[in-house]
Amino acid sequence: MAEFCSFSLHKLEDADITVPLVPETAIGGWSVQMQLSKRFGSTSGHILKSMASGYYGVSGMNIVNSGQGQFSFTVQSRDTSGMDAGIYAYTIRRIDSGFYTDLTQGYMSLLE
Repeated sequence: MAEFCSFSLHKLEDADITVPLVPETAIGGWSVQMQLSKRFGSTSGHILKSMASGYYGVSGMNIVNSGQGQFSFTVQSRDTSGMDAGIYAYTIRRIDSGFYTDLTQGYMSLLE
């Protein structure tokens, strides 16, 4: 399980967030999804980013270092334009044939 990661950003600000897995785990060929929602356990999210083997960077997630288990996701200004300032929860999980494994969770503080 990765460390609990939290971050802050201002509304309409672009941010590139790097997430390291602890302990380091090779992630080449993985499908990974990040969902940001109002609280943990929500069924629908405000922001959804993903990456799949061979399609890294297409939907806002990239591998930074495959062998060490580092990846990043981008929160763009348009992602937060309709959101209210406040604290949101996010979960990043690995997806395997319909099964989910949570890799990390955290909070995003959205500032005015």
